[in-house]
Amino acid sequence: MKNRTAMLVLAGAVVFASSIGAVAGCLSFDRGGERGGGGYGAGSTPSPDSTAGLGTAEATPEATPSPTATRETPRHTQTTKTTTTTRPPAEDSGPRIAWFRVKQKPQCPQGTTEYPVEGVPVIVEWKVTGADNVTISVDGPGVYGTFPAEGSQEFAFSCGGAAPGETVRHTYLLKTVGGGPVKSKQISATAEAHEISEV
Repeated sequence: MKNRTAMLVLAGAVVFASSIGAVAGCLSFDRGGERGGGGYGAGSTPSPDSTAGLGTAEATPEATPSPTATRETPRHTQTTKTTTTTRPPAEDSGPRIAWFRVKQKPQCPQGTTEYPVEGVPVIVEWKVTGADNVTISVDGPGVYGTFPAEGSQEFAFSCGGAAPGETVRHTYLLKTVGGGPVKSKQISATAEAHEISEV
């Protein structure tokens, strides 16, 4: 009889303890659905953040494939340069004066009436190509004479009427004859006039 009574008392204590645990659990969930100490109660649902580190595979976003880079091939433009060669006009197609110059410088007469010193004539020389002949004029357009395409000629140098110390000047004009358009060149010769003393 005593053993039966003891078993009944023990069973009642177990039931009472279970009831107290159930009530405590209900009170804990009423405060926010979480149990103190971070545990999980019966019927509780774990929060999403609490699943981390529990072996659950985390969803990885799929990598977006990068667009394939397209490289544009540069286009090479070929430039063709045209060179035009201009030929100078031929100078030998007509008359050409190579030179026309004073070969001998003139001098005016000097000295005295008893011992006079004659003046020195002027000599000019020339060379012309592409022409048949040349003409030479002295101190004006009138032609003095016609000469070969190359040569020299002596001309008396007049100093008459010039005052002592005055510079006397004479001009000589050469022109081509034949072979094409006429070419011409003019040169000058000078000399100083001297006083002729009477004795």
